[in-house]
Parts: sequence; C-alpha cells; structure tokens
Amino acid sequence: MVRAYYLEQPEKSVSLEELESTIGVMYTYIDHHDYEGRIQEICKEHGYGHRSMVYLFKEKMPNIDEMLPKFFEEHVHEFEEIRYIVDGSGIFDVRDKQDEWIRVHVEAGDLLVLPAGIYHRFTLDEKKYAIAMRLFLEVMTEPVWTPFNRNLGTVEEMQCRKNYVEKFNLSVKAI
Repeated sequence: MVRAYYLEQPEKSVSLEELESTIGVMYTYIDHHDYEGRIQEICKEHGYGHRSMVYLFKEKMPNIDEMLPKFFEEHVHEFEEIRYIVDGSGIFDVRDKQDEWIRVHVEAGDLLVLPAGIYHRFTLDEKKYAIAMRLFLEVMTEPVWTPFNRNLGTVEEMQCRKNYVEKFNLSVKAI
C-alpha cells in the first residue's frame, strides 16, 4: 500500500486525500493478482487508449543504471502520467504547494495519476525492481512520454504548467 511523506521530514506523513485535494495526485489500489478487468474499466472511464509495460530491473533493462538518473531529473509532462505497479516497488517524488518534495512510495497494486504540469521525478527503492504499466490518453495519437526538465528554465511558460499552477493556486518559484 502506498506511503506518502515529506522527503526532508519522513515522520510527517501526507494523506491520500491531501495529495489529491492540494496537488491533484490521485491514488487507487487495485489487487495486483487480478487487475486486468479493473484496469480495463479505468481505461474506458478516463479515456486511456494506449498502454505499455515497463520492466525496471537489470535482467530486462540492462542499461537501468544509465536510465534511473534520467527518470530522477525533476520534470513535467504535457499530459497526466498514469502508472500502475504490477510488481515490485518504486518512488515518485512530487512537489507540494510550497515547492517541497513529497515522497510517494508505491508498490504492487498501486495506481498513481500525476496531473499534467506537476513537477516530479521517479526512482526505484532499495529493491531495485519494478514492473509498471503505463496508461496513455486516447487523444495521444502515439503513446509518447516527453519529459520537460525544470532546470531548462522554460517549463513555467508551458501551457500545461500554467494550467496546473492556476488550478491548484500555486505560487511560481524561480530556480
């Protein structure tokens, strides 16, 4: 089951309700032993028309040591990011309204939806093993997941970021 807490204050937990109401991160648990039917329902309800599996461990991704630092760079996407953890575990860090990191530790059965425009990053935990299903919106002609890194300095001008800042009443911080 998912755990969320402040990275700099691990004893300070964050509820799932707070994640959703303050920064738009949504969570659902789906039994990982029998998930296909529920995933189909969610895809139909939310317009997710594409999906792919990502195998995040050395045997399936020999270059994982090169890829993880790229996943861990702070970035946004133009579309929401939907991940279902089929097996294993991992970590999403997301920014709160004060630009502090909230660590969201996910494991098998956890479905996480990050809104378009939210600053986030991903890494594996100490187990170094995860299998994740990526769901993509139907409106995407091809399931492409382009990260726009915060350190480029142009992200605040992107429409997805402006929409996110306005929707959640955030203050824009310069880096």
